[in-house]
Order: sequence, then structure tokens, then C-alpha cells
Amino acid sequence: MIRIRIQEEVLDYLRSLPPQPRHALKLAIKKLSEEQGNIKSLTDDLEGFHRLRVGSYRVIFEYSLIDGERVITCVYAGARKWIYEVFQNKVME
Repeated sequence: MIRIRIQEEVLDYLRSLPPQPRHALKLAIKKLSEEQGNIKSLTDDLEGFHRLRVGSYRVIFEYSLIDGERVITCVYAGARKWIYEVFQNKVME
């Protein structure tokens, strides 16, 4: 099982959502610990990151190894229509 870390920015986004999508995203993030869900590796400027698809929402995360333990860190979340552009701009800063 992989440990899940969620950055504060993702938690803030989840808190801003209506109950139904918030619940769906929380469940999907929990299942990431078993690498379940609609997961895809990102390419080009976002290489090294992965996305979790949950309906029209996306969670961007990365894998790491901390003290010999595999960890997934959820770094960004948002609506599909804008998340990649906004996150790419953030990464390029």
C-alpha cells in the first residue's frame, strides 16, 4: 500500500466543491493508495506527474520515495477544462 499525501492547495479546492464531487474525489484519492482509478502519466512539460480522472475533475500527483516508503503526493486538483494549462504555468514559474 502506498502512503498518500495531500497538499493544502488540493484540500482547499476539495473544500470549495459541492458535496457530491467532493465525496467522489476523496474516494478516488483514497483508492490511489492501491493505484486504482483512471490514472495516466503526463507528458512533455509535465513529465514526471500523473493525473487521476474523476468525472470532469482531475487530480495531479507525483510518486516519490521517502525513507524507503512509496508516497503519492497530490499536488493540484481542478476541473479538466483548465487544470493542465494552469498547472503547467505553475510548474514553469
